[in-house]
Amino acid sequence: MFDFFKNIAQKNSCALSGACSIHPSVSALYKIILNEIREISFYLIKLKEFKLIFNDMAQICLEGLSVFLINTSFNEQNYLKFVKRLDDTKKQAKQKYLDYCRENQFPCETIENNFNFEENQTISLLINFSQNHLSNNFKNTDSKKQRLFELVEIFARLTSIDVIKIKKIQRDFVEFDYEILRFFALTNSYSIRNEKLIRRIKEFSQLSIKIKEKLTNVYEEEFGKKQSASINTSSISGHCILVSGDDLDELKKLLETIKERAMENEINVYTNGALFLAHFYPYFINNKILKGHYDTNNVEYDFSTFFGPILITQNFIQKIDTLYRGEIFSNKIISYSKVLDIKNDDYNPIIDSALNMEKCQKKPMEILNINYNRKKILDFIEKFNQDEIVIISGMINEKNEIENYENKKIIRINCPLENDILIDAIKILKEKNIKITIFFAQCNFSNLSMMLSLLNQEINLNTAKYSFSIISPYVFESLREDFQVSII
Repeated sequence: MFDFFKNIAQKNSCALSGACSIHPSVSALYKIILNEIREISFYLIKLKEFKLIFNDMAQICLEGLSVFLINTSFNEQNYLKFVKRLDDTKKQAKQKYLDYCRENQFPCETIENNFNFEENQTISLLINFSQNHLSNNFKNTDSKKQRLFELVEIFARLTSIDVIKIKKIQRDFVEFDYEILRFFALTNSYSIRNEKLIRRIKEFSQLSIKIKEKLTNVYEEEFGKKQSASINTSSISGHCILVSGDDLDELKKLLETIKERAMENEINVYTNGALFLAHFYPYFINNKILKGHYDTNNVEYDFSTFFGPILITQNFIQKIDTLYRGEIFSNKIISYSKVLDIKNDDYNPIIDSALNMEKCQKKPMEILNINYNRKKILDFIEKFNQDEIVIISGMINEKNEIENYENKKIIRINCPLENDILIDAIKILKEKNIKITIFFAQCNFSNLSMMLSLLNQEINLNTAKYSFSIISPYVFESLREDFQVSII
């Protein structure tokens, strides 16, 4: 079975995923963002104990946690603006806490990170501060606690991405905000026992499953229930726009703006990367403007060869430092240098850009057929009566979902397309006391998020080896040593 997993893992190429390295200066700058959020979370949790809740501040923290700063060519003004916003929020939260303690004669606790945003701050000064004062946030802790803190950090960040997606559709959704901040704030407590940290991580895994189930329900309420799809992977003649990332809400807004301008027959929209997910929802299947999926698993090649402008959505996490061709737009909190910002959800500039660029040339039709066989898989699992089952998650394929290998039943599912199937399948199998082995076959953030969400399930977890330096080696050391995850 190990050889079977290894064979699958070797078919992946982390180098093509675009996020296999990060410059030390960029890492230093992101440490400042996390340090600010760490302190804000501390005060917000203290205030909540006094039944004082500030959802606007919690929202800013989640937005910051959902940011992945990996490119050296980022927009420095975007960065400075957001850090100042975090710093102002930190001062506001701290002052509210101190005022309440003083007015009620309560003893107060404070934490200091010695960072204050000054009006004359520059990127170089911030890098210098981070490297001198924040080079290792957890250096005074033992190695096991360090790796557990790193795991808490990445888990909170990935979960924040899911919550932000929910908030884009349900604007007033705040159910899980403080739970994420309370979890992230564990990294302020150097005295916490390692055993308690492990327990809290497992408890948070249960919360993460609830968040994923909520996201699934929100998407299906908004876009319809998922179904099998026939996806066009070739181009059609006409002006075109490429949308990359995984934000369905932004894709919808772009399509609606094109429709409002009565350009259904003038502009063709294609998805890229994780946005292939859109092609399984009726709203997008029935949208005549969305023509297909343009993707070679190499984002820099895709961006360089696409004929029209490109929209990078909020949760696009790829390196495009060496990209040199094309007009790119972004709605990210911290976008890239030489990328045009989308402001106030106004997508008209990218539409105008598409109309001013050359048209895509028609290519012979190529169709990718992917089944969404939720009923078939769950029915099979309901009737399954063997001692062990293997689930492979994370590879887009057109093969049969169920197959045999060395007298074991193997189920293949396409993550994140079928996270809902994976979650429901595990519930059924656990009730039947069947041994579950799951192999996450691709090293991407969706698979990592799902794997972390299963740490409390007593499942034999296996994953392809990650090479993302933005995911600290400590994280995988913790997964291997503290949670018995096999790294292939």
